[in-house]
Amino acid sequence: MMNTLADLLAKAPAREDEKRFVDKSLQLAGLIAEAMLRQGLSQKALADRLGKQESEVSRWLTGLHNFTLKTLTRLEAVLEEDLVLTFRDQAVPTVPKATVAESGWAAPGAAWQTGRTASSQRASSVKADSYDLLQAA
Repeated sequence: MMNTLADLLAKAPAREDEKRFVDKSLQLAGLIAEAMLRQGLSQKALADRLGKQESEVSRWLTGLHNFTLKTLTRLEAVLEEDLVLTFRDQAVPTVPKATVAESGWAAPGAAWQTGRTASSQRASSVKADSYDLLQAA
């Protein structure tokens, strides 16, 4: 007797990373759908704001789309909401200064370019604030 694809898939145990992907993908689709609902946006309206086809937004909402970081940040900008927090609810770990110095890594918030002053840091942050994510994506 010949096995069907469904039979073979049922016998093969899902890997942990695959389970996590499906779980996170479904959660992300739910967050997008909730944001659309709160803002009264249809799939077409969101697609128009993003310069995408409605069918693409529809695929996203199925919960199994593999988003790029660029698409996610564009969605967040258009929806004006955070969808993904990379270090969600975690405090920034503190590292003793001696360990930072020994590692050769810069301390958090330190200027990473030699000779960079506080005024040049402020100037670069002003430039970064004026950068338009919608144009980048």
